[in-house]
Amino acid sequence: MSIGAAPGDLRYLSLRAARAGADAIREARSQGFRTMHKGGAAQDPVTTADHASERAILDLLARDRPQDAVLAEESGLSAGCSGLRWIVDPLDGTLNFSHGASRYAVSVAVATGCDDGDGQVVAATILQPATGACLVLDGDGALDGDVPVTVDREAAPGHALVAFAVPNAPGPRRRAYQSLVGVAPLVADLRNSGSTVCDLAAVARGELDAFVSFDPAPWDVAAGTALVEAAGGVSRRWRHDGLAVLATGAPAVVDALAGWLSPDRTDGADEKKGTDDDRQR
Repeated sequence: MSIGAAPGDLRYLSLRAARAGADAIREARSQGFRTMHKGGAAQDPVTTADHASERAILDLLARDRPQDAVLAEESGLSAGCSGLRWIVDPLDGTLNFSHGASRYAVSVAVATGCDDGDGQVVAATILQPATGACLVLDGDGALDGDVPVTVDREAAPGHALVAFAVPNAPGPRRRAYQSLVGVAPLVADLRNSGSTVCDLAAVARGELDAFVSFDPAPWDVAAGTALVEAAGGVSRRWRHDGLAVLATGAPAVVDALAGWLSPDRTDGADEKKGTDDDRQR
C-alpha cells in the first residue's frame, strides 16, 4: 500500500489525529476564540479554533507520517511520496461552533490512489468534541466505540429523513435550494444541521436515512462517506444544474434522490459506490 502503512496503524493514527484536533478545539473554546469570515461571507466563517485544530493534526501527521501527502481545509495540499493522502477537516460546523451550538466535528481520513482520482479511503475517524461521539472505520465496518453501526438499508424514500448541505457562494447556493424545493414534498423531511460531517455520522448510525450535498469539498465528505458505505450504505455522484451532487445512505433513498435531482443531459457520469443492494448487514 505504501511505506510502512499497516491498516491498523493508519486506523489508530486517524483516531489520534482526530483526538488531537478535538483537544485543540476544546482548549480554544475554554480560552476564547476569534471568528473571521472567508472572503467576508457570513456563511463561511473560520475561527482560531479551526486553525488550532488543524495545526495539532498536521503536527502529529508530520511526526508520524512525514512521507504522506495531506489535504487540509485551511492550509490546502502538501505533497508526499508514499501514495497515501490524509484528508482533514479540522472543524466542520464552524458556524454552529461560533454560535455555541454543539453540532460540529473533526474529520480525518487517509486514502490511497488519489493521484488517479478521489482515491480509496482506508482509514477514517469522525469525532464530535462537544459530545465525545466518535466513529472509526474498522476493516469492512464502522464502529461507534466498540459497537458496530449500520445504515437503515430498508428505509423507503417517502418516509425518509434526509439531511442536506448547500454551497456558500450565493449563485450555487440559490440553485441548490431551488432544486431541493421539488424534493421536500417527496420525503418525510429535509434537515440542514450545519455540519456535513455530523450528518454523515448520523447516516452511518441509522439516525438519518440519507444525505445529499451540492458541490461538496473532499475534506467535508471523505471520512463520512467511507463510514456510511462501511455501515452498509451506498453513494452516488452526478451533476445537476451545473452542480456536483453527492448522495449517500440507504440504497432506495439514494436512488430516489438521483432520480428526483436528475443528472445534467451533458453529464454521462453517475458513479455509484458502496454495498451491493442484495448484501445484508
